[in-house]
Amino acid sequence: MKNRAMAWVVFLLCILLLSLAATPYSTAADHVLIALRLAIIVVISVLVVHERWKHRHNLEGQESQTRPDMVESFLRRCRRWYYGE
Repeated sequence: MKNRAMAWVVFLLCILLLSLAATPYSTAADHVLIALRLAIIVVISVLVVHERWKHRHNLEGQESQTRPDMVESFLRRCRRWYYGE
């Protein structure tokens, strides 16, 4: 039941966003969506740079002294979730 309700909420939000283009608020909606997209890009970029900086010694060919499960990172968890690994 919760999955159906969530699907309807997402559908109605998409319809709402599409309907904003036909209103006087279209430029405001465009600015909000552009700002949201740029914020997401900045957050993902910061996460990638942080992970690369944290594991920079592994990029130079040195072996890590930690166990593999201790090196679990946010981006690896997201990748496994996205690809269903």
